[in-house]
Amino acid sequence: MSGWCLFGDEKREAFERDLKPEYLLDDLRSYQRVFGEEFGLKELLTIEDLRVKALIAEAINNVPEFLPDQIGKARNSYEFPSLVRELERIADVMEEVVEGEGE
Repeated sequence: MSGWCLFGDEKREAFERDLKPEYLLDDLRSYQRVFGEEFGLKELLTIEDLRVKALIAEAINNVPEFLPDQIGKARNSYEFPSLVRELERIADVMEEVVEGEGE
């Protein structure tokens, strides 16, 4: 789980930076040096599409590890209310709804 601690604002900023036009142009030029001038924008976008799908697949694969890590971070945060307290609030609301339906 400790690997997830690295996934914060820095990771999000890196993903966003990769999508800026000037960085895509650099990527296009790098691929053209390797594959030749016939490598164009369509091919670059296909590669970016595959990269994004791989990131999504990785995220889905890591959900079982990610969620408890995020819950632990939230629990340790002074801004996040107690999980037990929040569950009690939910139970109170559900109890009110059930009692309201019975009347």
